[in-house]
Amino acid sequence: MGFVLDARDLRWRTRLFEYHRSLNRRFQNGSGLARRCFLACLLLCERDHTNQNRSKTLNIPAPLFSPRRLSLAGSKWSILGLLANVLLSGCTVTVPSITMVEQEQLAQQDQAILLAAQKVPAEPLTLYEAMARSLKYNLDLRQKWMEEALSKKQEEVSQRDMLPGLIASAGYSSRTPVNAAISKSVASGLISQEASVSSDPISRNMDLTLSWNWLDFGLSYFQARQDGNKALVQREYRRKAAHNLMRDVRFAFWKAAAAQSLERDMVVIRKATGQALEEARQVEQEGLRSPIYALQFQLGMLEVMRQIEKSLADLSLAREDLAVLINLAPGTPYRLCDDSGAMDTALAIGASPETLEQIALSSRPELLIERYQARIEADETRKAMARLFPGLELNLSKNFDGNTYLVNQHWVQAGARLSWNLLQTVTGQSSLDLSDQREEVVRMRRLVAHMAVLSQTRIAYQEYQTAHDMLQRAVIENATRQRMQKYSADRSDLGLESQLSAVHAAASLVLGRIQQYEAYARYHNALGHLYATLGLDPLQEEGAHGDIDRMVRQLRENEARWQQTIFPPITPAWISSKEAMAPFPVADLLGDKAMPDQPAPHAVVTMPDPLQPVSSTPEAKPLDRSAPPFVVQVIASGDAAEIDTMVAYLKAQGYQPYVNRVHNGDGHVIMQVWIGRYEKMADAQAAMEHYRASEQRPVFVRMLTGR
Repeated sequence: MGFVLDARDLRWRTRLFEYHRSLNRRFQNGSGLARRCFLACLLLCERDHTNQNRSKTLNIPAPLFSPRRLSLAGSKWSILGLLANVLLSGCTVTVPSITMVEQEQLAQQDQAILLAAQKVPAEPLTLYEAMARSLKYNLDLRQKWMEEALSKKQEEVSQRDMLPGLIASAGYSSRTPVNAAISKSVASGLISQEASVSSDPISRNMDLTLSWNWLDFGLSYFQARQDGNKALVQREYRRKAAHNLMRDVRFAFWKAAAAQSLERDMVVIRKATGQALEEARQVEQEGLRSPIYALQFQLGMLEVMRQIEKSLADLSLAREDLAVLINLAPGTPYRLCDDSGAMDTALAIGASPETLEQIALSSRPELLIERYQARIEADETRKAMARLFPGLELNLSKNFDGNTYLVNQHWVQAGARLSWNLLQTVTGQSSLDLSDQREEVVRMRRLVAHMAVLSQTRIAYQEYQTAHDMLQRAVIENATRQRMQKYSADRSDLGLESQLSAVHAAASLVLGRIQQYEAYARYHNALGHLYATLGLDPLQEEGAHGDIDRMVRQLRENEARWQQTIFPPITPAWISSKEAMAPFPVADLLGDKAMPDQPAPHAVVTMPDPLQPVSSTPEAKPLDRSAPPFVVQVIASGDAAEIDTMVAYLKAQGYQPYVNRVHNGDGHVIMQVWIGRYEKMADAQAAMEHYRASEQRPVFVRMLTGR
């Protein structure tokens, strides 16, 4: 038994399938849901017309679709399916990928933006100019500034959330038929036979509502405080980025400056080395000297040149690093200018590690970040406690209703509403425990950061001392090489030594200069690391957006204050820096430099315990060992005139200065000016912050021992 399929049914099925395929191709970009909806419409059409034209002559099922009845009904369902497909396709979002052409265009636009923000220096850059340019144009630091500004804007938004709500609303409605109703008497139970209406078919209403919820106000208050602390956290992240940026700029500058100063000497030494190697090969081939001597000379020269090329390659890469830090396009030509003196002047630490630790503990961004995080978590706990209380909402509104059946279309409404989530009284303890646990975690993080700052300060102190000693040894070694070059050149002129040995000595001299430059760059890297470890800001916040010249002056002044307070400058006594690092052609003779047998050790200040203060000026107040133990140190210097000037200035400002005198490792007197005596460390830190903000100079807290 089977289907009877006549010619009309076959033609209808063929036309139906062709129609389905054409619609499917037409809406192939639509969603799969839209296409399934269209197929569902066809199935409904098939079910509606199934068994309509069954064969009456044979007891078998009729065709699934009747051409006669499906012609109109099928069109109706097809139109409905088409509309559903269009509507559902409109709700589909297709995100296109970025094409290669668009990517190239975006890259060109970004490149144009970067180049537009740059200012290529017309004059050779000094160290402080490079620092100022990096603070002004470095992209990473600018991103930190934008993140801080975004946090401040979020704080402003949170503060506005504490304001009461003022909501204006208006409505319009229309209904058909009218809202008619009958009524039933409560007393008699009779039902009225006539329907009545109490509202217009078209309704218009407006209201202006002032509302205030005291629970929402409390939560918004704590949220605003949290956002304010988050803005302060972003400020500390920006400070940390600036500290690291200054350290990187300082290191890259001196490496690039060393490579630049060696450019002319490298041209001379490469030419002289090539000629010397060629002469050595000729000596070897002609047998004028022992072949072993010629080969040893060649190996020696090649080894020296290998070390020179390796060191110079590392120094040359710093030029590109510096260009990135000051936001110059790669490949931009620029020159450097060393205006800080010869590359052998060092700074001796004039403070003990304990003093440096106190400075770091009061200035490091990491510790301030953890303290702000503690505030944020404390406010989170207060928010959890506030949610346990009921909420009281007060509202006052002015209303209008356009219903003509109302006697009073305008009215004023006031109200109060008390709400309380009773489940919070059961589950609130879990929230409070979670908040307490968070505070404990923040407290532990702060203690970990405290210990890390102490260890980092000690490490930075040791690294600085090591870099300082390595620079001293490099200066002595370079001076020795210069003397060797002089003697070698003299003996060559007198015929006592071959010209090849003079070239070898000249190459060794260039290698010594490179090693001294590298030691000087590492020394400045250690110095920058020490500045960053102590948390010393290169510029005040308001000075970071000025012009370059002003920023350069402020950078010089700030570093000069740091050096006066913590790092009194010294120059090695065993060598004249002007003579040691004077630029010279490699082939020229160098003058002899006198050098004592034992170099003087670098200065280290030793703090006696107990302290024995001695007044350097009659105006200074002597110390009382029985007084409170914490003081604020303003300056440390060996210049009595400078101390007298500072004491007079402090007295004019209303302070009571104390002067304490100690001896460093060389027997020199270092005088320290202190202000204030405090029993608690927190009070001394508060006084330090006040003085730092008002006088714009770095100070720190000291604890006196031996009371």
